[in-house]
Amino acid sequence: MPYNLAMFRNLNTPTIGLGNYILGINIDSERILLVHSNPTGLTCERLAFPFPSTESFQFFLSEVSSNADRLLMITKAQHLPMPDVVSVSVAGNYDAQTGVLSSSMEFSQWKSESLRSQLGLRFNLPVYAENKANAGMLAEMLFDTNQSLEHAIYLTFTPRIRVSLLSEGRLYRNTAANSGLMGNIRLGSSPTPGEQFRTLDDVASGGGLLRLANLRHPNHWEQGLTLHAFLQSALEGDPYAIEVINEASSWLGRGMEGLVHVIRPDTIIIGHPFHLLGKLWLDPMVEALSQATGLGIGQLPKITASTLGVRQPELEALSPAIMGLRSSRPN
Repeated sequence: MPYNLAMFRNLNTPTIGLGNYILGINIDSERILLVHSNPTGLTCERLAFPFPSTESFQFFLSEVSSNADRLLMITKAQHLPMPDVVSVSVAGNYDAQTGVLSSSMEFSQWKSESLRSQLGLRFNLPVYAENKANAGMLAEMLFDTNQSLEHAIYLTFTPRIRVSLLSEGRLYRNTAANSGLMGNIRLGSSPTPGEQFRTLDDVASGGGLLRLANLRHPNHWEQGLTLHAFLQSALEGDPYAIEVINEASSWLGRGMEGLVHVIRPDTIIIGHPFHLLGKLWLDPMVEALSQATGLGIGQLPKITASTLGVRQPELEALSPAIMGLRSSRPN
């Protein structure tokens, strides 16, 4: 008989507070990541599994339930506390007010899905959720102790480019929950005449970077090149990979011209996974942004890579609940 959360915990939900443990779920078309953690972000156990982007939301619910059962069997064997809340980062147009995922370019069959209530029913737990960019911004606010964020832009790149806007310490939200789709910005011209690059997603998202790499140097890469392998080759000094990164990040810098002039944020944060590239990504992006805006380096916002490293996907999954738990703490 499969285990589930209701079997492992008292069915009388405890008062939400800082002592609660969290089941974090990071949902995108590359993989589903499950994390068991305490509210400080300390991961006790994690589990990842592939999920086809063409499957239905109901199939996702079934898969995430069975894999959560596996994770909780491991944590129960270690006598770890059972989660009291679920925290979700999801790729798509998710409305944190209604709990509904209206659509997702990553999951073609997901339309008007009641994500929060459906997961709440599956696990018999309170659910906190945000889209990936907003969850990434929350993770920066919670875990990057080197800066205090008030007016900032956070960019995430997989599966597509999306931004989260922070104003006076509050996330920007619109009624359709479809803000931040920066990857849809059309390029001023194709990188090379005749190439089928139309938007920033085509050249500077995770998938776009791989397409650009295979176009520029088709004989250099092994078949089935993954984004992780490509980024690692750049970090190891592969000149072909660095050349592609220079081009992609320059396109991103130019594409941010209008956003920077209109918003004038204090900080721009490069998120997962390009934050792992550090200056390899930042330097050509900053130079291109400076040229496009006409602003000197000293006039630009502070532009930095996330400091959360390889733990960023875990902390992104956990941040909606951690922020929610802290916000609900009595004064």
